[in-house]
Amino acid sequence: MNSGFVWEVAPKDQLIPAIEKYGKDVLVVVQAVANYWGQMNQDEARIEAPWEDRTSNARGGLFFAVDGFGMSPLIGEVTPEAKSEMSDVAVESGDANTLIITLGHTVFYGKYLETSNGGKYAVVMSTLEKNLPQLERMLQDALK
Repeated sequence: MNSGFVWEVAPKDQLIPAIEKYGKDVLVVVQAVANYWGQMNQDEARIEAPWEDRTSNARGGLFFAVDGFGMSPLIGEVTPEAKSEMSDVAVESGDANTLIITLGHTVFYGKYLETSNGGKYAVVMSTLEKNLPQLERMLQDALK
């Protein structure tokens, strides 16, 4: 029985590759938004960190990283002095289905700045939490 419907181009030849390309393009857009947002958070945390930074290593060592979706990780710049203080620093890695945005310290004493004195000098979580609604809006706008 013939339905009278004939494909000019078979879906496997054009439609499926187009859908796969669209999916990859969406991941690139999400990573680009995450990178922009991560850089914005890094800059804000450096400006608003409530501690007195005697050597500038703590402030210059605040960094962001974006990793996942099978793409190359993106890491914010840190000052050479802060990089030389690096120890005990790990960036969480995403996978093919997960993108992770990190904001953290390169200096070994960053964990103490975040947790001592009842979190009085913490800047990482407060910055991320404050800016999460903006990330959501940016992603919604980018994917319209």
